[in-house]
Amino acid sequence: MRKFYQNKLWRDKLIALRESQGAIVHSVPLAHAEFKEELGMKLVEEANEVYAAQTHQEMVDEIVDVLEAIDCILEFHGIPKEEILKHKEAKLIEYGSYTDHRLVDYVEYPTGSAEEKHCLENPDRYPELCEDLDTDDVNNCCK
Repeated sequence: MRKFYQNKLWRDKLIALRESQGAIVHSVPLAHAEFKEELGMKLVEEANEVYAAQTHQEMVDEIVDVLEAIDCILEFHGIPKEEILKHKEAKLIEYGSYTDHRLVDYVEYPTGSAEEKHCLENPDRYPELCEDLDTDDVNNCCK
């Protein structure tokens, strides 16, 4: 038999299914903290697969996997789905959605604002741009 490295969470019944088809699945039990880490990694994996989906059916399959990962994360943290849905609705009312098809290129925040502080505290996510910004080359950093 040929061996293929997996190193990721599998759905519970998939292990038994593969074994019934002749595979030998080698797995290890995870400690609480390890399981939390793997759930987060599973969500990222499945989100990347949504991004890469080419067909309607692939998109449906991968979104289902994202939702399952989210359900497992909610269960792990003891967060009721209703709480998430209520918070989702509140954010939708306050901030809207992503349906307007607009990408924010960069933002100029007032000095001392909470948003400026947030960006300065997270320079990997929000690099500061030069004062004399050339809009053809927006990735130049001040440093």
